[in-house]
Amino acid sequence: MLRRNKVFLSIAIVAIVLIAIRAALPYVVKDYVNNTLHGLEAYDGSVEDIDLALWRGAYRIDGIRIVKRDADQEVPFFNSERMDLSVQWRNLFKGSLVAEVLFVQPVLNLVQEKSEQDSQLGEEEDWQAQLDELFPFNFNTIEVRNGTVTFTAPGIQTKDALKAERVNGKLTNLTNVEDANKETFAQFGMDAMLLGSAPARVNGSLDPWAQQPTFDVNLEVKQVSLPNVNPWLRQYIKADAESGDFELFLEIAAAEGKFKGYAKPILRNVDITSSEEKEENPLRKLWEGVVEFAANVFENEEEDQVAARVPFTGTIENPEASIWPTIVSVVRNAFVSAFARSLEGSISLRDVKENLGQYSNDEKGGEEDKDEKKSRRDAGGKEKSSTKRPDEPKSFGPRATN
Repeated sequence: MLRRNKVFLSIAIVAIVLIAIRAALPYVVKDYVNNTLHGLEAYDGSVEDIDLALWRGAYRIDGIRIVKRDADQEVPFFNSERMDLSVQWRNLFKGSLVAEVLFVQPVLNLVQEKSEQDSQLGEEEDWQAQLDELFPFNFNTIEVRNGTVTFTAPGIQTKDALKAERVNGKLTNLTNVEDANKETFAQFGMDAMLLGSAPARVNGSLDPWAQQPTFDVNLEVKQVSLPNVNPWLRQYIKADAESGDFELFLEIAAAEGKFKGYAKPILRNVDITSSEEKEENPLRKLWEGVVEFAANVFENEEEDQVAARVPFTGTIENPEASIWPTIVSVVRNAFVSAFARSLEGSISLRDVKENLGQYSNDEKGGEEDKDEKKSRRDAGGKEKSSTKRPDEPKSFGPRATN
């Protein structure tokens, strides 16, 4: 055989082998993905199809579905029409080989039940680790397009679940490839429609490499029609909303184990009454009266709204809401002025870090009190009684913090 023919034959054999490998790869990858999903502890999953794009270092998963094992649920925990995993080529020029993942029309169904077995909240699995199993590189960007999230609690039927639709969002710079020489935070932002017509937005930043939770989050929920959540009102407070809108503004920041923030719920044009369902429990009857009383007493007549600013501050291990400032804010809104219906922009990571000294001083003061009590016991054999008079009024509730 001529040498030239041998060369052509060798090239043809190599080409045939490569084509065969390329044709078999999707099936190999599909088996790998299915085996990875089958290996979950509390959940099980499968995919319908795999499509490879070797030229861009990517592959696509079609029809992914994940369900809770041994749980009697009407809906799967997670399913998505398409999931794209690919190398983020633009960051190769920065010397970083990282990946990005895109979820197209994902649906996440969160179910809270009385038993852990029947609940499906995803807490049993490390989903970041599972995502890493599907692609060999660290993920720098996670994007969601046209997603849906539902939440159901005990006593609430699936059709009455709280639902967020048209969820679109992105989480970027998870690996800090933008500038590895300085502290750079991952950024995230997400928009959605709640209960069909209420716009919601959440955005902020976080440090994925911090030893303790470090983040700055802003949340806005507007124009929620209260009659749309009547199944929840009936189940948990035995009340019905004939009319009214609900809005929520929240800011919270955390750093070095401390956090600070506020929640500002606002009810407008509210008409809430106790449900017609007969209630035998006297405590429930009392609560129905409180609902009606609060909706009337704490309503701002001029703005026709009920609102409160709920500040909270403390440590991650022991979160504590400031009750008295909350009560003051409710009364102020009712009788003085209505709240501005927007985020204040008053909470940030810098604000949290500047107040860390306050927590340190409080902890130090507590240790000094213990040392003082110990010295009194050592000197007199027992601790001296308090100098507070029996008739002196006691203080109730947590200490307000500014």
